Amino acid sequence: MADTISFDDFDALRRSDQEWALFDIRETAEADAGHIPGATFLPRRMIELRIADLAPDIGTEIVVYDDGNSRRVELARESLVRLGYTNVRILNGGFIKWMATGRVHTSGTNVPGKFFGERIHETRDVPFIPVKELKRWQDEKKDYLVCDIRTPTEYADKRIPTSQGAFGVDLASLAHDLQQKSVPIIVHCSGRTRGIIACQTLRELGVQNVYALENGTMGWQLEHFDLEKKPPRGVLEPTPESVQKGKIRAKELAHSVGVAEVSPYELSGLLEKRSERSQNVYIYDVRQVHEYRTAHLKGSLSLPGGLAIQRVDDFMPVRRATSILVDDDTGRAHLTAFWLKQFGCVHACVLSGGLQAWKEAGFAVEAGRKRQAPLGLDAASANTAFITAQQLSGLRPQPLIVHVDTSRSYESGRVPGAIWIPYGWLEYHLPAHMASHATPVVLTCRNGAHSIFAASNLKRWGYTNVSVLEGGLKAWADNFQTENGWPSHILRTPDTVTPPYESGLKAMARYLAWELRLTESLSENAF
Repeated sequence: MADTISFDDFDALRRSDQEWALFDIRETAEADAGHIPGATFLPRRMIELRIADLAPDIGTEIVVYDDGNSRRVELARESLVRLGYTNVRILNGGFIKWMATGRVHTSGTNVPGKFFGERIHETRDVPFIPVKELKRWQDEKKDYLVCDIRTPTEYADKRIPTSQGAFGVDLASLAHDLQQKSVPIIVHCSGRTRGIIACQTLRELGVQNVYALENGTMGWQLEHFDLEKKPPRGVLEPTPESVQKGKIRAKELAHSVGVAEVSPYELSGLLEKRSERSQNVYIYDVRQVHEYRTAHLKGSLSLPGGLAIQRVDDFMPVRRATSILVDDDTGRAHLTAFWLKQFGCVHACVLSGGLQAWKEAGFAVEAGRKRQAPLGLDAASANTAFITAQQLSGLRPQPLIVHVDTSRSYESGRVPGAIWIPYGWLEYHLPAHMASHATPVVLTCRNGAHSIFAASNLKRWGYTNVSVLEGGLKAWADNFQTENGWPSHILRTPDTVTPPYESGLKAMARYLAWELRLTESLSENAF
């Protein structure tokens, strides 16, 4: 069939020089439990919300799969085709058959980036310092500096005691200052990957006495040491000399691995092609989010460089697509591109001169952090009946109210009496709750978008009395009480993934053991 692809043909596609993307359209928890290496998790409920950013070119060769035992993947393909994608195929047999044939599979999230981090650790002898050793240094009042390289939000929440913020690729500007210090530098993240890359980054930038804290904040907690939650010491600020030297060195590193630069005029042309949905171009601003909000290149998305390196599969799923990284010409974009190029992003580029050059060329910048409207939202809205919170509260008897967002959303707050059926399974599980396709149904979710798409889908399946709560749960909560907690009569199936560092010590230990085994269980050609 023209709309399917065999495993052998998919293997050939992976070896080819063309652009392609592989999407696992199951719920995130299903994909986390086991998936094809290199697949990007794109739950069916997120297709309309994310696909324009993930695969800008509607001609992209897209392969989608589910477990192989349901029609969810067919519905996902139909959604993509409705949105204009012209080359979408279903992986014949799905994940269950993939495993049954003995092909390589894996579990967990962001596996390619984490595998890459472990390979860097092994091949470049990145030095670790054990948690107990750092604690001994603290108790002995030894001189050292701990740098938290996670995001500003993570750092502000809780951290290793005495640590200071030095976030991700901001290390480009800080490296010279750190090199001048006569004390050991310890960098850490929540686990391993970002800390490994940060440590090797500083070594590449000339800092010698630097170590990654083994297993990061999770390793700290597993030794039963407390994280600090009081106001942090603060963020390290670079000197002008350090910024300039870091910029020069980051450019040297990027150029040494073949990173190209594009001018503002070249980027403007690429943006035009992307707006026409005729070329896959990722444009990411790698500065911190608060800087992006102040002013950024119109058309770019915020993705701080430290996260970009770990989460390539989440944000750049089209293989061999062009990635253009933007900063304020401080070396952060070059440093990010340096790592992405080694990761395998062969067309990783940097905007020459950064945001300032863009503005000087007369091109637009904007403030805030707006996301474009989901693809197809206007068409789906035009095909949908809406009901206000006030109208719903007065209906007697109450219609069947279905919360189609995540289980986490349902548990935290819902319209009283609502049942939960996740968007991806709605067409299959809804009939069990209805006398006929004419039974009155009201769909709800956090902000209304998922409900609109779900209602439009149900209408195509012949349901004749479906409405959407206008404004989503927020509109209800502004006027009426919500329910929370998980009702005993509602079946809860796994759909979302809670990070291990938020899941208790046993989950942390399992996660770290899994990560340490990655290079034993997988190889580069698995992706």
